[in-house]
Amino acid sequence: MKTGIKVSQAMTRNPVFIGPNETLPSCARKMLINNVGGILVVKDSKLLGIVTEKDIVEDAVAKELDIKKLKVKDIMTTGMITISPDVDLEKAISLINREDVRRLPVIKNNALVGILTIKDIIRTEPKYVSFIKKVFLSKRKK
Repeated sequence: MKTGIKVSQAMTRNPVFIGPNETLPSCARKMLINNVGGILVVKDSKLLGIVTEKDIVEDAVAKELDIKKLKVKDIMTTGMITISPDVDLEKAISLINREDVRRLPVIKNNALVGILTIKDIIRTEPKYVSFIKKVFLSKRKK
């Protein structure tokens, strides 16, 4: 069932990003200032990965690593699933569900043009809120 809404219509056009050699405290501050739960790692306009709040907590703080010395590249998630801006929102939702992710970087002609988050989807098409809740409730039970 197509929505008739393209990813480009729902995505955040100016995603927050950080360089791979920035420190974790710098990354956390940038996330806090911009009120985001994940920040894209970019170098020379190329997407390298993402760092999320969960990454910082699980991969650094809980392991009692020296976060002042750790770089973003030390804990970032690589091999991200991406999407084209021309894809229908229904396919994006299916991809988010199938791949168990909350964020999809949007790539066009090998360049980062935005990010599609669950918040973007709900803001654009509120009727999907029940679907999103089901996805997150099932994740919490794991």
